[in-house]
Amino acid sequence: MKRVSPLGRLIDLAGLALLLGGGSLCAWAWLGFRSVPDYQREPGEEVWATVQLADGYGRLQMIGVGLMAAGVAVFVAAWWFAGRDRAPSSADPRPE
Repeated sequence: MKRVSPLGRLIDLAGLALLLGGGSLCAWAWLGFRSVPDYQREPGEEVWATVQLADGYGRLQMIGVGLMAAGVAVFVAAWWFAGRDRAPSSADPRPE
């Protein structure tokens, strides 16, 4: 079995950071969405303040989902490139 290079470990760490960061943003948005029904706008705030608050949490959730998708893409790309390095090339002569 081939050992993983330091660059490979760094790429895995970057994918993990993206995945965990995206998950944290989604959790933050979920907790924020739970507070929206109880939100009371202050006097002088816009009429749509509650909708703007919910839209902000929706954007935060979409950013989190995007970061998680990017993390998964980094993992898949690292796995694919590692598999390509191990596969024999068709240009290499086979020993007989």
